[in-house]
Amino acid sequence: MKTIIVNIPETKEDFFLSLFKKNKLKSRVLTEEEREELAIAKWINEGLQSEDVPVEKIYEHFRKHGVNC
Repeated sequence: MKTIIVNIPETKEDFFLSLFKKNKLKSRVLTEEEREELAIAKWINEGLQSEDVPVEKIYEHFRKHGVNC
């Protein structure tokens, strides 16, 4: 089984959920916190592979979520 993450506008959420249900596909809506955790996990994984995560990228994420740095 594979996992696909799809970003959709909130106005289309009901349409896509019904489409998934109609085709007997499992669906799950992530919370904002879960999305942030996925992004951080991705950065950690990238850092483990490249040994370098740009500091500016981390600051950009913090600023995007209301942390002044």
